[in-house]
Amino acid sequence: MDKKIFKKSYIMEGVNLYFIRFILGFFKKRFFGEGKVLVKSCDGIGDILVRTELLKMIEDKYGKENVYVMMQKSYVSLGNMLGYKTISYSRENRKKFISRLKKMYELNKSGFSTYINVEFANDITVGNLYIKERIGRKDENWQVSRNNKYYTESYELKSGYVMNQVSRMVKEILKVDLDAKELTPNIRELFEIEENEVVVAVGSTGRDKVCSPKLMAQYLKEIQKYLPEKKILLVGNGDLQFNYAQELLEILENEKIENLVNKTSIKEVFEIVAKSSLFIGFDSGLYNSTFSLRKKAIGLFRNKSGAFIHDENWLKILTPSKVREDILDKEYPNLEINSITVEEFKKALKEVLA
Repeated sequence: MDKKIFKKSYIMEGVNLYFIRFILGFFKKRFFGEGKVLVKSCDGIGDILVRTELLKMIEDKYGKENVYVMMQKSYVSLGNMLGYKTISYSRENRKKFISRLKKMYELNKSGFSTYINVEFANDITVGNLYIKERIGRKDENWQVSRNNKYYTESYELKSGYVMNQVSRMVKEILKVDLDAKELTPNIRELFEIEENEVVVAVGSTGRDKVCSPKLMAQYLKEIQKYLPEKKILLVGNGDLQFNYAQELLEILENEKIENLVNKTSIKEVFEIVAKSSLFIGFDSGLYNSTFSLRKKAIGLFRNKSGAFIHDENWLKILTPSKVREDILDKEYPNLEINSITVEEFKKALKEVLA
């Protein structure tokens, strides 16, 4: 017997799934579909942004007034900004028995006729929904594969470039054949577009994706030489990113650099990016905002094997040509991300601003 099934999280999820499904079964006669559509989009900022064209197409098919998008509690403001009718879905709603039971009862009783999971990964929700039509990815990950049987229609997604995955989803969900380029997001109409400051996002999803602030300081010096009239705004959130920004300020000691880490909402930081003349950042949601806003940017990546490596003329993806052998900074020890030389950065800077 596979010992993985004895993992506590797997067991607890099974308890929630089957007991809540059993309890909700007594109330099935109260659950009526009224033509509304529930879309689950509870993953990260970048994931949400690259699917904006897919969501528009779903709204076009079913009627914008009928489509509700369920999102992580922390990203509901992003959904509102994108014009979605949002439903908050908290960690407690997913993990805690009573909270999940109440949420699932509420969703089942809300008049949804169709449920569409547009996430790229797993779905632990579909098994507790008695909505008539349930569409989503067939996920063979052992932790969630038991949920596949609850879909009325499912499809498989191959790993690889994220927009190719979106293209596949459009074909499977909406029966429309569009390639990745045709689905490139464009949210410029939602913002006031200008060419003002240089914006630097100082964080990512992990410390191993971020170069040393010592190296970033050298990059910023080059920007100051190339764009001496521009102010540099540091954006991000959390203690790690705040400390990173503070170290940059200590190294550079320049009044044209402002630390906005922990000082902006999601909406405010998107507005700042929309008004930027240049964006510098790592593999993150904010990097994907430049893809969706079609703003000039340099993305600093460890290598070109990631799913979010976008090939667009307004984006320059910079990876090291040669990986260093010594650790530059023990606090940020990844060798690849710290191997992008100043000369390589200068070349990319000139190309993206040309």
